[in-house]
Amino acid sequence: MKKKRISTYITLLTLLSSMLYSPTLAAQEKKATTEEEKVPFYQGTTIGVDIFGLGSKVFGGDITSTEISVEVNLKNRYVPVAEIGYGTTDTTDDGTNIHYKASAPYFRVGMNYNFFFRKPYLPGFLYGGIRYGFTSFSYDVSAPAMKDPAWGFPEIPFSYDGVKTTVTWAELLAGIKVNVYKNFYMGWSLRYRIRMNMKKTEHTEPWYIPGFGKNNSTNLGVTYSLIYKLPF
Repeated sequence: MKKKRISTYITLLTLLSSMLYSPTLAAQEKKATTEEEKVPFYQGTTIGVDIFGLGSKVFGGDITSTEISVEVNLKNRYVPVAEIGYGTTDTTDDGTNIHYKASAPYFRVGMNYNFFFRKPYLPGFLYGGIRYGFTSFSYDVSAPAMKDPAWGFPEIPFSYDGVKTTVTWAELLAGIKVNVYKNFYMGWSLRYRIRMNMKKTEHTEPWYIPGFGKNNSTNLGVTYSLIYKLPF
């Protein structure tokens, strides 16, 4: 009985091995590898315009921004990206009466990775990416004069104009891009931003950072873009 079981196990192992290393399966794997190697290195360049930042102001937000992105598709897998934008705000806090004004360009560079690179027949991408962001700008901030809580005087003014600062940050993002008509695409991304370095002054620091958002150690951002693939 024991010998029969051993013989059965050997037979099953032999069948399994033949299935795993069958010529048909090996040929399919080789074909897939060959097809991947045949994918052209350059897959096209796209230009996108983010409209989410413009829409936020229309719906009552304190910040307006817009940006243009340029992406180069390499082997339908790696996508180097450059982004340039402009952000602005001019707002007063209802509770504190602190007024803040800033406007400046910002820049980002990075890379996307297309998780669907083995499925070129799909009408879009599902991707993850990283960015390095940079901006250098000036801002104005002012508030009602401060008074001594006991005596009510003297009044100490709080107003600083043209305060200069430089900020860098990193971004981790995930997004999709979908072909809607011929060379036209739409896409969105969700971004987790981590502030890296910020030049501070003795009396104040920025409330809003162009390209980053409200000044916190981390921030969440969203982009929604209209994209066009260049015909070359």
